[in-house]
Amino acid sequence: MRTLNQEEFNNVLKNIDIKTRLKSELKFVSSTSQLNSDWSNYELVAITDRTGNKGLLLLEPDHELYVTTYELSPRIVDASTGRDRAIICDFCYTWQPGSNAAGITFTGGRIKQSVSFLCCGDLSCSLHCRTVTKASLTSRAQLRESN
Repeated sequence: MRTLNQEEFNNVLKNIDIKTRLKSELKFVSSTSQLNSDWSNYELVAITDRTGNKGLLLLEPDHELYVTTYELSPRIVDASTGRDRAIICDFCYTWQPGSNAAGITFTGGRIKQSVSFLCCGDLSCSLHCRTVTKASLTSRAQLRESN
């Protein structure tokens, strides 16, 4: 993914149709401080609000930037036991314990419907595929990047 600075991010915000409140709560600097200044290692970057549960997901397949809003529901709870449930991420297929499992919902767009997936709670799927994280080393189901 290409590197964005605050000014470029503000231009992206001007060109998309999202709620004004979400626009004002997005924290570009704090969201991107976790990136190691090398954005090329990421296929998706999450820009979050102050709670970390809502935000924008930036994707750049085929050198075209796509932006979508999302809402994260941390901790998938098993209804019968009340315990956190482990999941396999729908994006990178990394096994995540219940403490780092989440559901992500994308809403809006032209069709005005929502779609939900199970995902890594930290949205670090790009790093999991590159076996940079501890979770990626312990996961047997996960996709691994090959040269």
